[in-house]
Amino acid sequence: MAPRTASHFGTRAAATVTLIALTVGAGLLQPAAASGVRDPVQRQDLARLQAQLKQVDRTIDRLAARQRRTAGQHPHVVLDVAALRADVHKIRSGIQHYLAPPRLPPRHPAPLDADYAKHSADDTP
Repeated sequence: MAPRTASHFGTRAAATVTLIALTVGAGLLQPAAASGVRDPVQRQDLARLQAQLKQVDRTIDRLAARQRRTAGQHPHVVLDVAALRADVHKIRSGIQHYLAPPRLPPRHPAPLDADYAKHSADDTP
């Protein structure tokens, strides 16, 4: 029987990722005008989430290393590390996109046509 991917992870990392996803999702569903990125509490909370995501990355690295070391001992369930990393990346990208939304493209003002140098009557050829 081939190994199957666990849909539920029995690890603290999976619970943390789920909690972060729910927290971020709830915050990002609010209209930007109502909550606003200018809200210092929200900005601080999102910064805290970004720091926690770094910890989640380290935990995923440890889980992946342990899974490589114990390969074959528990063949019936494996942690889909790639999918977990992809989900964490989506969360991180969502926070970054929310904190730094795309900006309007720079405006290109029309060139000025006037010649502002005045020539005196004595300079006439």
